[in-house]
Parts: sequence; structure tokens; C-alpha cells
Amino acid sequence: MMKTSIGAALATRLATRFAPVALAAALLPLTAHAHMTWLLPNKAAFDGKEPVASFDAAVSEDLFNFERALKLETLRITAPDGKTVEAENRSTARHRESFDVKLTQDGTWRISNVSQSVMGTYKQGGETKRFRSTPATVAKDVPADAEVTAMTVMTSRQQTFVSKEEPGKVAFAPEGNGLELLPLGPVTDLSHGDRTTFRLMLDGKPAADVQLKLVREGNRYRYKFGEVELKSDAKGEFTVEWTEPGRYFIGASTGPARGPNAPAGSREAPVQRASVSATFEVLPK
Repeated sequence: MMKTSIGAALATRLATRFAPVALAAALLPLTAHAHMTWLLPNKAAFDGKEPVASFDAAVSEDLFNFERALKLETLRITAPDGKTVEAENRSTARHRESFDVKLTQDGTWRISNVSQSVMGTYKQGGETKRFRSTPATVAKDVPADAEVTAMTVMTSRQQTFVSKEEPGKVAFAPEGNGLELLPLGPVTDLSHGDRTTFRLMLDGKPAADVQLKLVREGNRYRYKFGEVELKSDAKGEFTVEWTEPGRYFIGASTGPARGPNAPAGSREAPVQRASVSATFEVLPK
């Protein structure tokens, strides 16, 4: 593909539907001190005629302590019948973004926030410049006649789940771009001692042999971070044992390992990276 058409082609391909992210052999590890992005409901299980679930979106190093707002880009709210609905009462503050969802159907709801960025460097007129863009604006932000020396496409997803009355059958279809978690059983009526199996997906297909981190809330108040390492099997599946009550974070990321010999990517073949986080509430038995 000619350089003059790559930016427009990338924008067209990604603006309407996120580009598939190739399954990477290496994992980008989540470190104990890395900032985490998350969606958090005020609780996981609701009852009543038409309860309203409230959600906060933030970025923090101390899990579930609001440090700065997470920008909500493509918010996808999937009702138990598989249809999508719109959020209500969206607001932005310094430390969080928030919204409400009216739970009009019994069963389990999936809430996802998906974003995609394009970043890298290019040379023009003997000068090297950095850029950070989006699929919709990359053709404008990177001159068509510039030499792109590095380009990475990053797809990020934050997930959580809530239910009204009984959780019902939990069988969500993959959203199909980047990393995502599909629960294979109820995840909104959890008690400590329960076990839950998930399937990790990448671009709608099972993601095998990917490492994940499980972290319980309260890391700010203990010396040990307390993360548990998990790994998806050949079918992309893994099982969590909820050993203590509290709110939990599960996170994973994929892409080539970073370092001196890491691929830089180009207009024609950008490096692909993806990340996912999900939050859950576990009550005492």
C-alpha cells in the first residue's frame, strides 16, 4: 500500500470498526505499581422494579481510589436480551467519570468501555516528531509524505457486570475487538469460596496462554500488593477462586515484549497491543 493512502485507509478501517489485533506471543505484564484503569458499579446485584446502577470510571495506582478520570470513549451497555442501551446522567469530574444505567430487564448486564489510540514517531524535513492520535484522526495528524519510524495501535477495554433480580443465563456474545473477558457462569452474586470460570478472548477468538493478574481492593492499606497470577489454557479459559470478600480487579495485556529489540511498527504494519480490565464484587458467605 502506498504511504499516501495508508493514513486514510487506517482511519477508515478503524473509525467504523476497531481493527483486529493480531494475537501476540508475549504478554505485557501488569506490575504491582502500574496504574490501573477500571469501571466500578456501586454494587453488583440489584432488585426492585427499575433499579438504577451507578458507575465510576477512573485511573489509579491504589486500586479503587480515585486518582484521575478515565475518559469514556465507546461505552457499550449490553442488556440481558443482548440489545444495547444508552447510559444516563453522564458527568465528568477531576478524579472520575460517572454514569447511570436503568436496569429495565431481569438478568445480568455487561458494561464495557473501549478505546483505541494510535501513537508513534515520524520524520519530516529532517526533524523527528512524536504523535498520539486516534483511528479517526491519524490521517490528519501524520502527514502523508512523512516517513513513519514507529507506529503502535493500542486497544483498551474496561468491563464490569451487574444484575437485576436473579443473574439468569450468562451467555454474552464476544464484542469482537481487542481483549475481553466472557464469564461462563454468574458473576454478580458471588460469595467468598465461590469459583468462576472465564474465557479470555482476543478479536472474538479464545486467547490461549495469556497471563492475568487478580487483585483485591485495599492495596493502599497493606504492605504486600497481594496479586494472584493466573493463566488462560488452550481454550482461553481460566478459573478464579474468590477466597475473601471484597471488590476485585482482573487485568491482562498482550503485545510484543518491550525493550531494545522490540518491533517499532510502521504505517503498513503497526505494532498491535491490547489490554483488558474487569471488576467484580464478592460478598461474605
